[in-house]
Parts: sequence; C-alpha cells; structure tokens
Amino acid sequence: MELNKLIRENLRKYSAFETSEQLTDADWVKLHTNENPFPPIPEVLNDIKKAINESVRLYPDPTAFELRKEILNVLLRDKETLTNRNSVFIGNGSDEILDVIFKVFIDPGDEVIVFYPSYSLYKIIATLYNAKINEIQLNEDFSIPDEVYSVKGKLMFINSPNDPNGKSFGNATILKICGNFPGIVIVDETYADFSTQTCLPLLKKVKNLIVYRSFSKGFSLASLRIGYALAAAEIIKEMNRVKLPYNTNYLAQVAALSSIKHSKKIFENNKKILEERERLSEELNKYDGISVLPSDSNFIFIKFEDKSKTLKFVWDLKELKILVRHFSKPGLYNYIRVTVSTEKDNDVFINAFRTIANKYL
Repeated sequence: MELNKLIRENLRKYSAFETSEQLTDADWVKLHTNENPFPPIPEVLNDIKKAINESVRLYPDPTAFELRKEILNVLLRDKETLTNRNSVFIGNGSDEILDVIFKVFIDPGDEVIVFYPSYSLYKIIATLYNAKINEIQLNEDFSIPDEVYSVKGKLMFINSPNDPNGKSFGNATILKICGNFPGIVIVDETYADFSTQTCLPLLKKVKNLIVYRSFSKGFSLASLRIGYALAAAEIIKEMNRVKLPYNTNYLAQVAALSSIKHSKKIFENNKKILEERERLSEELNKYDGISVLPSDSNFIFIKFEDKSKTLKFVWDLKELKILVRHFSKPGLYNYIRVTVSTEKDNDVFINAFRTIANKYL
C-alpha cells in the first residue's frame, strides 16, 4: 500500500496548524498561549462536579437548546443583537464553528479572503477545503486597507480583536465591508470579552454576517471546547445540517450554562486582566526602543525598533523559564506577543524584562 497515493491530493501539500508549546512544569511562566490566567470560578467548578453523575452515560442535547436560550436571554441581552434562538449555533470550540462554515459554503476553487497578519487557521482550513485564497496585507498600523471594498469571493474572515496585534476593527468598517462583499463575512470575536467593542449589533442590519465567540478565553473553559455563533436563521439552519450529531459534550454545555449564570462575577474577575494589561503597557512603554501597541484583548504586542534584539529577548526570557510568542514571519519579526497573566506572573516578566533590557536597550 502506498499511502501517499491514497490520501487526498491537496492533503499532500497541506501544512497543519502548529499549536503552542504546552508545558506542565509549574516553574514556567506561560505568557504565549493567550489562555485566561484564572481558573473557572468555584461556582462553575461545583456545577461541573455535580453534573458528573449517571448523566454522563447519556448523549448530550444535540441542539444545546438551554444554552442557546441563555446566550440570548442572559449573556447577550445588552448587546442589541439577534433574539431568535434559531440564530444561534453551538460548536465544539470556535475551531469547529470555523470548520462547519467551510463545510456549508466552500466548493473546491471557491475564493476565500483572509488578512495578514491574522489568525493562521483561516488560511490553513481554506487550504484543506481546496479553496482559492486571497490574502490581503493589513496596513502598517494593522488597519484594513481600502482595497477590501472591491474584492470578490465566497467567504471573508475578520479577526476582531485581531491576533497578533490585539486591536478591534471598527463597526463602520465591518458594515461597509458587508455592504460591498458579495459573499459571507465572518467576524471572529474570540477575544471580544476583553473589549468594549463588538459587531453583534450589525447582525440586525445585514444578512451576510456571521459572528462567533468562545468560552475558552473570557470564561476559562479552553479545555472543554465550546463556542457559539450568531447569524441569520437560514445560515444557522445550514450549519446545523452539516455538524456532527452530538458535537458538544454534556459537561461543556453545563459549564457554559453555569458560566452564563455567574457571568457578572466572572467579568469582575476579568477586570484584573484589563488592569494588568494597562500596567504592563505602561511599564514596558518606559523603555526606549520598544513600544506596546493598543490592545482590546488579553494580550499585548510589543514592537522592537531594532529587530535584531527581538530574538535576544525571546531566548533570554526562555532561559529564565518565561515563554512569550514570537512570529518568524514577514513584517512580524520585530514583535513579540505577551499574554496578560496574574499580577504575580506579570511581575516576574517585568523584572526579567528589566534585567534583559539593561543588556540590550
């Protein structure tokens, strides 16, 4: 058997998504994965523990009815967005939502619009589905260029706040894109729980928009893999037709429901992340030769004027058991991305950064 001749042709040249380095050693300070530094609050953990009973032998609700209801009635009730339960899709993390969107809309050769730099999984999955990729370079300040208003295609992906720079795109821009683009515009709001901005209200104004969010970041449920998307009911109907029958597990649904019930307390806890984000930015902006970009997310993006010093900081930090994210890609070589963590871990980073800066800055 020659396996290479049996697998799909486009899979032979496919490059899979590279996950971040995962370390379990407690000595390491992990500031590279954009995980929430705080565990789920006790109330959520207690509800998960209570749910671990004989119910785990049963299949979960394939429609996640209660979760869809609570997302609209409680979690998003102040967002001035859609209110029809049939306008909500529940996915096994935001990654499955992304995959389902491709299943619904993409035939081989269809054109997909992505931006650079942005979340790399859009391009990777587009390759997997044999789509034609039109990658548009963001402006130097990471804003969307005017050429986007004239492009054609089936799908367009916008990450807002955008990874890796952390800034949201304005609703006026997104609305104008929806008005000019002939296909579906997908806005990934994975990090929006750390921002004051959302394009969820735009769903009442346009029909060719999908907005999806995650419980991984703002709610500390990354391991349970659960997210949700909002769109016109006819779009959600098609997404439900192609998803796997029991795509989200019972405990994940319980945890998400409990997180919504206690969302006020969780968001109060997350204010610590926003305060630490500002503190980190202020501390690092004191150094000559670097600047911290404005961020709406749970991470900051640091620019080094002398790009030759960027990797020196990355490797010296690693020697001190501190992990940050560096992107060895065009236009990004002189940046590092740092996840905002607890006050304790951030202090470790700041002190280490000061020591290294004394050598190189």
